[in-house]
Amino acid sequence: MLTSTFGKNPNPRVAVYARMSSSRQNPRSPDQQIDTIKATLKRLGLNWKIVRVYRDDGISGRYFRKRAGFQKLLRDLRSGTLQADYVLVDTFERLSRSEDNAEVRRKIARAGALVLTADSHFADPNSVSGRALTFVEAFRASEEGRIKAHNVLRGKKDSIPLGHWPGGPAPFGFCLKNVMVVRKEGEEVDHRILVPISERMWIVEWIFTLSAQENLGPTRISQRLNNHPDIPDNLKPFSEATVASMLGNELYYGEMVWGKHCTGIVEDVRVRQPLPEEEWVVNSEFCEPIISKELWQQSMQMIQSRRSVNTKTDVSDQDSTNSALRPKGVALKYPLSGLVVCSSCGRAMVSSAGSSYTTKSGEVHSYASYGCPASRSGACDNKRRVPESWLRETVIQLVRDRLFPGLDEQR
Repeated sequence: MLTSTFGKNPNPRVAVYARMSSSRQNPRSPDQQIDTIKATLKRLGLNWKIVRVYRDDGISGRYFRKRAGFQKLLRDLRSGTLQADYVLVDTFERLSRSEDNAEVRRKIARAGALVLTADSHFADPNSVSGRALTFVEAFRASEEGRIKAHNVLRGKKDSIPLGHWPGGPAPFGFCLKNVMVVRKEGEEVDHRILVPISERMWIVEWIFTLSAQENLGPTRISQRLNNHPDIPDNLKPFSEATVASMLGNELYYGEMVWGKHCTGIVEDVRVRQPLPEEEWVVNSEFCEPIISKELWQQSMQMIQSRRSVNTKTDVSDQDSTNSALRPKGVALKYPLSGLVVCSSCGRAMVSSAGSSYTTKSGEVHSYASYGCPASRSGACDNKRRVPESWLRETVIQLVRDRLFPGLDEQR
């Protein structure tokens, strides 16, 4: 049996990690966590040396790859840049609230350190009582996240029938208006409602008219918007994703349909799952409409007709065997998909291929390249196309040179 490394070093070196979930929380929360850890060390008479402090401000505990401070902590431990026996946190919730709490501890343990919490007086996590406490901490962390999510969801469901905005930014063409109420402490915000912005209503109407009457898709509509001289520059550029989101939003004719999807985190990736229609919350008079329901329905009919044509084409062209075996999010043909980033706007570049052609020698070729998806709509000025084969070979060569330096010279 492997023995615990806890207490082997009489003068351990420690790293401190602090995190705040949201920018709406107390901005001093990370500083308070660090102060609590230092005060607990002093109260317990532990002369441990804090060699480095890591923090993430306004980052959810459900994600790991988005937490720059946590990722740097792991990299420094693994590379040896950070020599630390323990990683100290105020409570385990500051480190993780996901269902992979045990994996978080293992990652840090494999990097050579143990996770200790101030609220447990930095107890040995490998002792019998420590393992029991570790289980309780992990359960408490994930359960607290689940309960908070349940309470937030309940409040949002309750707000829809009342016409109250459930949260998040207002869609384009709308703004949020505070509704005040007088209570004992004085006047305060009771809730917010969605109100159309008169100066932008014509833009919304034009978008739906282009979709319904001219059968234009998000790409060509966003091109029209970005080239329109009467639209202020501060509203540009419009992207395909923005226009597509607007065309599918019932709020523009005054109806709120909430709860079509639920989201969760699976292996550090946000997963969106559709919900049955009986679970939706609908308020047909949620806000003042910008367009008529008839115009919105005409637009949706055009969108559905285009989707049906594209779906038939995709089904006839694809290999059903490969499609069934392909994991979600994995690109079999272009391995760098999702990893190539536009230098101008930071979006992930997408791969596309032209029609195949046959050379004189009888070989079939198809030119494929990566491009910024926002360049088609004019939302990005990067029109450059990067050849897929050249980029793939270049990246593979760089990886080989980094992993096996001098291999090509030896050959």
